Amino acid sequence: MKKIYFVRHGQTLLNRFNRMQGWVDSPLTEKGETQAASTGKKLENVHFDLAVSSDMMRAIHTLDIILENNHHSKNITREIHKDVREIYFGSFEGVDSTLTWNIIGGPLGNHSQDALIKQYGLIKMRDFMHDADPFHEAETAAQLETRIKASVKHIQDELEDGQSALVVSHGTFLRNVASLYTDKVPYVEQPNNGSITILDVTNKPTLVSYNQ
Repeated sequence: MKKIYFVRHGQTLLNRFNRMQGWVDSPLTEKGETQAASTGKKLENVHFDLAVSSDMMRAIHTLDIILENNHHSKNITREIHKDVREIYFGSFEGVDSTLTWNIIGGPLGNHSQDALIKQYGLIKMRDFMHDADPFHEAETAAQLETRIKASVKHIQDELEDGQSALVVSHGTFLRNVASLYTDKVPYVEQPNNGSITILDVTNKPTLVSYNQ
């Protein structure tokens, strides 16, 4: 079996302030560092053959802390993959999250992101955001799906049979990973900071567990 252990980074300043945080970055809070250390303790006896983070500071710092607590990390191969970055929110980057979804959802008759997801599906939110973005730079559903599948395939191909990878990524990215690799969860909640999501990539990628 080949496995990918995805972890959402610890809490950041922009998480704390309820701001949209995609390709913009902010440091981990003290709580975020504690969350990362707690995840490291949960995974301390798991042998990883590959450790990956996105190129965002918050993901790199989280990976550092997790590996500090892992008993098998001494000679591990570390890589940075841009493809596991958070979603690109275009001109909504750094904007208050509630205000953002009021702007996006208003014309659709619903100001709640969760209600929109339940009605249209998770990945469709990307097209709604792209259309509402005055610059039309926010990532589309097609762009995101292509990026997720490419990133999973890349890591899958790096692993040999019986090996596992640790990948520190981001909340909305991981929600969409979960939705793409299972047909059993029509609505996928936001994963907690520091939570673990496992994908079996032995053959066809399949979601094993989410937000644990």
